[in-house]
Amino acid sequence: MKFKTLLFTILALSLFIGTAFAQIDSMGIADTLTLTYTNYAPSKWVIEASLWNDEEIAAFDIPIKYTAGMAKLKVDSVTYTNTRTDYFAQKYIQIDTTGQMLHFGGLAYMGTDKPPLAPGTGAIGHVYLSVWGDKEPGEFVMDTTFFAPSNKLMLVDRNAKTIVPIVIIKEAVKKDKK
Repeated sequence: MKFKTLLFTILALSLFIGTAFAQIDSMGIADTLTLTYTNYAPSKWVIEASLWNDEEIAAFDIPIKYTAGMAKLKVDSVTYTNTRTDYFAQKYIQIDTTGQMLHFGGLAYMGTDKPPLAPGTGAIGHVYLSVWGDKEPGEFVMDTTFFAPSNKLMLVDRNAKTIVPIVIIKEAVKKDKK
């Protein structure tokens, strides 16, 4: 009987101490990147990258692979205008038309006094694409990808911790014209 009591006491203390020293998730709730695409004109699409984050973000990199059936697509432009990242000190874009992919991102501050991206939600960039060549486009499909040599989907907080967000890809809901 004493052995069972001792074993129970050791088990209870272990659980109590283990719970007391358990790591608290300092990153909070998982951030979410939503990539919404719209076919806004014949053979033309726009991708809106929208981010929900619950901590300050100092940098982000979003690599995207895209296709429209047998038709090749080209990136017409990437813009940060009127987005949450419009003020970022550094913004970059790298396009691989042959590979049908790009990556874009930004750094909030690089030797400047610009603040990191505050917690919140909203657009962080727009990518405009169109058909390149004479082939009819098929269904538009996209996904995040790895962009060689070292670019992968990531957010970086102000302490240089990498955050991999949840990704949602969806087509924009078309509104009826009345």
